[in-house]
Amino acid sequence: MKSITIIFAIILLQTVANAQKPASTKIYCDKSNSTITYDMNHPLHEWTGVSKEVTSIIITDENRDIISQVAVSVKFSTFDSKNANRDSHAIEVAEAIKYPNITFNSKSIKQEGNKLSVEGTLNFHGVNKDIAFTAEKSGDKNKIQVTGGFQIKMTDFKVDPPSLMGLATDDEIKL
Repeated sequence: MKSITIIFAIILLQTVANAQKPASTKIYCDKSNSTITYDMNHPLHEWTGVSKEVTSIIITDENRDIISQVAVSVKFSTFDSKNANRDSHAIEVAEAIKYPNITFNSKSIKQEGNKLSVEGTLNFHGVNKDIAFTAEKSGDKNKIQVTGGFQIKMTDFKVDPPSLMGLATDDEIKL
C-alpha cells in the first residue's frame, strides 16, 4: 500500500508540474504577406530594398496572446531595390555568396499590451551583434502581424559602405 501511495504522489506531482507549464504554439510566417525592408542613403539619392522571401517562426502561448520567442531568416540576395546594378553591387560588398543569410534570434521579449520590447542576436556578414528594438503586435488568434524596426551600422558588421561616383553611402541602414 505504501508503494502505491508513493507512485500516486509522484504521478500527482508530475501532473501538477505539467499543468503549471504553459503550452506554446509555433506560428510560421505567411511568405505571401511577409516582408523585410531596408532603407539606405547616398548623398545623391536614397532607396528601399524589399525582400518577400522571409522565413520566421514565432512562439506564443497557446492562446496566441503572448509572444515569447522569434527567429527570422532572409537570404541577402532576395532584396530588390528596383535597380539590378545596385543589388548586384550590394551582394558583392556584403559578400553574400560567402554569407548568404541574415538571421535574428530573440533572447528576450517583454510584452505590454501590443507593445514588444525585443532583445536578441542579429547575424549579418558572419558577425553576431546583440540588438534591441521595439515592435508592435496586431491582429487576432488567426492572424498575427508584428511590425518593428531598428538601425545598424554596416561597419559594426565588417562591411564597408558601398560607394557610387567616389561617394560612400551612409553607414547606417534602417531595417
